Amino acid sequence: LFNITFDYFIRDRKGLLASAVLQVPDVLGAPLPQDNLNGDRTQGFDFEVGHHGSIGKFRYNVKGTFLYTNTRSTTRAESPQGNSYLDWQRNNTNRNQGIQMGYGGEGQYQNYQQILNSGVYVNRGTVVGDYIYQDWNGDGQIDGNDVHPIAYGGGPNSGPGVIPKITYGLNIGGSYENLNFNLLFQGTAIYSVSYIEQLNIPLWGGGNALTQFNDDWHPADPTADPYNPNTVWVPGKFAYTGTTANTGSTFNYQNAAYLRLKSAELGYTLPNSALKAIGVKGVRIFANGYNLSTITKVKDVDPKHPTGTYGYLYPLDKLFNI
Repeated sequence: LFNITFDYFIRDRKGLLASAVLQVPDVLGAPLPQDNLNGDRTQGFDFEVGHHGSIGKFRYNVKGTFLYTNTRSTTRAESPQGNSYLDWQRNNTNRNQGIQMGYGGEGQYQNYQQILNSGVYVNRGTVVGDYIYQDWNGDGQIDGNDVHPIAYGGGPNSGPGVIPKITYGLNIGGSYENLNFNLLFQGTAIYSVSYIEQLNIPLWGGGNALTQFNDDWHPADPTADPYNPNTVWVPGKFAYTGTTANTGSTFNYQNAAYLRLKSAELGYTLPNSALKAIGVKGVRIFANGYNLSTITKVKDVDPKHPTGTYGYLYPLDKLFNI
């Protein structure tokens, strides 16, 4: 009744192509050639659990799959950065791949009193609703020394290669006499995305603003002075017009975990007794659909869209067939 498989894997790679970190005179007119310098280790596990059975005339089958994987850079062609702190920030030897460095977020200013009492330097143009960044090292100012690991996944300018640490799927099928159905769910976890341009800045490139930016902090009275401490504000998700979140901060990262009903099918097989008279061996009538529903916290784009594309991809099609 039950089928269970489990695998644990380790893959070590050495000699991956990379260019040496050396400076050469401009008169050379060419970059250094790539050499076999880098290495990494991928390890994880996956398992599959299946079950089938029947309850009276109803027959069913269920199969679930789960995969966890992590890749760490074992060697990298990189140079010392000047001190141990900068080495920790910028170099990636013996570090898990896909870690995104940036600024932590601590909310948004709720009123002018909070701005006046801020424990870090605040720009004179700051208004209610602006973003509060984390003073990670506690020195009273927000600068490059506050950059630290904030997410795993795709950064604003990341290329392909970083995948979710967890992927899973679930297939459910069943039949009752001539009626049958099948459902396929799939999803991922432990992965974040950070989009820029039109998904981060209203009116990007002279275009129209997305409707998501209507949910912003703004004065209740459109004619009110935003710098007047007595102005009444309406809260929202985004800061007041003109202020955008740092793309390398937790304000701009979204949890890209999702659960999707990838496909569903319902079918009915006509009885053979009804088909013999016309010389037909079998007829099955069915209806199915693909990409029917997705549960995710990512807004406005599909969670599988790579961040390096800035969201400029054709929306995922929802298909139906009969």
